[in-house]
Amino acid sequence: MSRCRRKKFIQPDRLGSCFMSVASPAIVWFREDLRLADNPALNAGVEAGGSVVCVFIRETGPDTGRALGGASLWWLDKSLQTLAESLEKAGSQLVLRSGEPGRVLEELISQTGARSVFWNRRYGEPEKTRDGRIKADLKASGIETKSFNARLLVEPWELKTGAGGYYRVFSPFWRALQAHVSVPAPLAAPRDIESPKLASESVVDWHFHPARPDWSGGLTASWAPGEAGALARLSAFLDGPINRYSDNRNRPDLGDSSSKLSPHLRFGEIGPAQIWRAVKAGIDAGRIDERS
Repeated sequence: MSRCRRKKFIQPDRLGSCFMSVASPAIVWFREDLRLADNPALNAGVEAGGSVVCVFIRETGPDTGRALGGASLWWLDKSLQTLAESLEKAGSQLVLRSGEPGRVLEELISQTGARSVFWNRRYGEPEKTRDGRIKADLKASGIETKSFNARLLVEPWELKTGAGGYYRVFSPFWRALQAHVSVPAPLAAPRDIESPKLASESVVDWHFHPARPDWSGGLTASWAPGEAGALARLSAFLDGPINRYSDNRNRPDLGDSSSKLSPHLRFGEIGPAQIWRAVKAGIDAGRIDERS
């Protein structure tokens, strides 16, 4: 059965006419989850039944946290461009706005009539505090607001020691994680996202790309930011190098000694659940040595 975006309620009047009630738009706030596949916030926005406003906010204000360095800004510039292209292919638009995020979301709600806002959780301070305040304010205004886990195999509060504290040593944490983790079923990338056309800033005007001088040539030659680049990097690592990881992980001079997925994970171009499923599938098929 195909997904329905519009909910129709047919009620004939005396003249035999009818009317249609259309679900309100949903806002999906992209942050550290710059991908379409396996994105629970985006999936919730699409499944809400109306149009979807996809927004990325260049956050300003006193509690924005540590500023990104030049290389991270270069990466974000390219990742946002690839995300915008992917959304455009799905019939949507990545709306770029700058400002205090609570205020920006309120403006979008006023402009679009949205009645729900979805995002994937962040776990650092002060982002967590800011997100909690925004969620409380939106709910107090009658806006449905939900957040999801798109960045971790388990939430920080889900896995504790027998004494009720947090793990401080990796090995016992890893054993507990393996026994506890339950990876959800994958979420396919939406192919058809109905979205209103809204005014947007330009990522080029944010000047994330270095200039005077442009020192990014080495980054461009070595990396491919974006969801497709992340999936290609994972596939390349699982196609052989992973089986040499236990021997090569202490050899940074070897080009394929690690997965090189760290920056992709940092910006959420791929999620740990996707990696877990891919590795598990490789082990089950006999392509990956579990001991590696």
